[in-house]
Amino acid sequence: MTSSAASSEWGTSQFLVHTTITGGIGMSTIGVDRGEVGPSLLCRAEPRGDAVVVTALNTAFGHCVDAAGGDAEDARAAAARSFASSALARCAVTGPDTFDAAPLGTLDLVGAARLLTDAAGTGFVLDPELSGVEQTRRYGDDRGDVLVLDAVLTFRPDRPAPRSDTANGHSPRSMRPGPLGFPAPGDTVTVHQQVVLRPLPAPGYRPAPLDPTIGAMPHLTVHRFDRIDEQDAETALATRFRLDGAPVVFHLDPGMPAPIRDAVLAGGNWWQEAFAAAGFTGAYRVEPLPDGADLDDPRRNVVLWVHRADRGWSYGMTQVDPRTGEILRGVVRLGSQRVEQLRAITEAVLAPYAAGGVGAAGVRSVVDARMRQLAAHEIGHALGLAHNFASHAHEAPSVMDYPGPIFDLDADGHPAATRPYATGLGPWDLRQIAALYGDAPPVESEPSLYITDADARLDDAADACGATWIAPSEPMGALQAIVDVRAAALARFGPGVVPPGSDSNEIERRFLLLYLLHRHQATAVAKLVGGQRRRYARTVSSNGEGSSNGEGNGFDGAATLVAATEQAAALQRLQLLLEPEFLQVPSQVRPLLVGPSGGRGRREGQFDHRTAGAFDVAGAVAAGTDLVGGLLLAPARLNRVVSQGAVLDALVAATAGRALDLLEAGERTEVTEVIGWTLLRRFEESLGAPELHHHARVALVEAASAGLRVVTGLERPSVRARWAAVEKAAFEHEAKLPALPLGAPI
Repeated sequence: MTSSAASSEWGTSQFLVHTTITGGIGMSTIGVDRGEVGPSLLCRAEPRGDAVVVTALNTAFGHCVDAAGGDAEDARAAAARSFASSALARCAVTGPDTFDAAPLGTLDLVGAARLLTDAAGTGFVLDPELSGVEQTRRYGDDRGDVLVLDAVLTFRPDRPAPRSDTANGHSPRSMRPGPLGFPAPGDTVTVHQQVVLRPLPAPGYRPAPLDPTIGAMPHLTVHRFDRIDEQDAETALATRFRLDGAPVVFHLDPGMPAPIRDAVLAGGNWWQEAFAAAGFTGAYRVEPLPDGADLDDPRRNVVLWVHRADRGWSYGMTQVDPRTGEILRGVVRLGSQRVEQLRAITEAVLAPYAAGGVGAAGVRSVVDARMRQLAAHEIGHALGLAHNFASHAHEAPSVMDYPGPIFDLDADGHPAATRPYATGLGPWDLRQIAALYGDAPPVESEPSLYITDADARLDDAADACGATWIAPSEPMGALQAIVDVRAAALARFGPGVVPPGSDSNEIERRFLLLYLLHRHQATAVAKLVGGQRRRYARTVSSNGEGSSNGEGNGFDGAATLVAATEQAAALQRLQLLLEPEFLQVPSQVRPLLVGPSGGRGRREGQFDHRTAGAFDVAGAVAAGTDLVGGLLLAPARLNRVVSQGAVLDALVAATAGRALDLLEAGERTEVTEVIGWTLLRRFEESLGAPELHHHARVALVEAASAGLRVVTGLERPSVRARWAAVEKAAFEHEAKLPALPLGAPI
């Protein structure tokens, strides 16, 4: 096997190396799924005795200098020699201008050994005797041949692995584990990897500096040391396809079931509207894989149908030129388990198999609507687009948001799915394509809200606008709507929530999904408490041009606090979710909640059970309580609430105060006891968290002592003793003093 990727001038010839997993492990919690891509590497083949060494150049720090003037080469050399490169493989010379690239094929370029080691708690290493290149292929390209190395990689423990509990049947049954606790039948794990050596793209692509306001992926960073005298060296680049030639086409995995394929085809082609609106008619499409075509052709953008043994995400990933951000291939992974979870939620709410229910066809319509939206979302990532988790406030939601299914009530007050997901692109999606692929960002009199992962994913994030899996409307009204749907669905909950012939434990699994149906909408409302609002912006000069100094600079992205009245209203709304009437398990439902039949294990993702097979009511109520208590008492939120001072007393009353009211009440039930103790334990846990500022810790306890019945005395000895532990946690917490940020050298 030979490679012509390196010419006779090995010291200067460069090429790209891309990696794709074509046969994965099958567990999202580990990674290394089918379709996962490795790093995009700029490589060079350098002479070393009678061989060449393929070296990955440091494009992030040492290579991507774009110096101008006569000393450009010297500037590039100074940068390149300042940072390490990575030698990848020693390859034999096979001719005047060729080398044997096989050693590259068996490199663990996605870090599978490390991921397996982390998951198993014991070291995994590549077994060279059971690994190797299976075949090589070449594909013609406008810049020359693309060389493909198809390899098999086998990993084994570097010492005998400890026996897993999974061997005794104690693991969630969905994993179907082997001896190692992974979905592999033996004591080794074998995956398939494709390594591609690709010529450099043709000149002419224009790199796009990342504009943080347009919704582009922020993951590619280079360092412009040639400009360090006038700007920070770190420079983010947007990633995008080149649109000056053939259209961008995504091909669908023929392994998709026909209904799924139809939905993915329809949703994926929504982006045609955006490209046409931006002036690129015919520049993009999604279509089925042609008969006889190779799904693993590295020149082909693909949408893969990926299976796992556990719940996992879907992804839209890219292989790029790391010097410029040009996308050379998009690889989308749609996880099939997403369908299973959505179907279960829909069944829990609609009870489709009860008399007069919507049946399997009604559930299918919800799944199809979601798959259309999911296809557009993940392909959007492969086009270079980031999430926007604030689009619920837009005129129409963005497909780059995370939407939950929207249920409503019909004329008879029964749960329905009239329009479970939005259809088509939203205005933000049109703007994103125009801004990323057009010559200039669109001019807007009122920019749309845009909040992405760093400011939205965490439940305790400060930004009040960014939230995931929620309805496209105002958060508090949407919470009330979903609470109404939950109540109606609980009132008629029964065996009709599962298909005929199901394991009876599936009823309990559906109950969990319905009982916690409000979880994401509650998170959106909680973000108003101690929250702030901002929009992404850059400083501008007085004439509207970007500037880093000078008179007249402005900034229109300043943060503003959520009004105290709005925070108080959010607290009041969330308090209703802590009422015993809301959290109780309906009496008519309890007999239906049973464990699996025939000795099988429970599936993953169920309520905590401490009752040896019986349904654990306390476990369910505790989970429902902590859903809200954990949000409100998150240490980062408490720091903000104490700093703002607006709703400190109200927050303490809604959590610790409510706990004491329930625990000291004259009439107590199992539900009130569980709610009270769970809230009190969460309050104590948060007070002891190292993330909580000490002054905030003291302020919370002082507010509680001043405003609650603590000041008049607690009657129950158990509550009195627990409150003493709370105060001890606050005042005897280990002191951690701050470390100053670096100040030298200047």
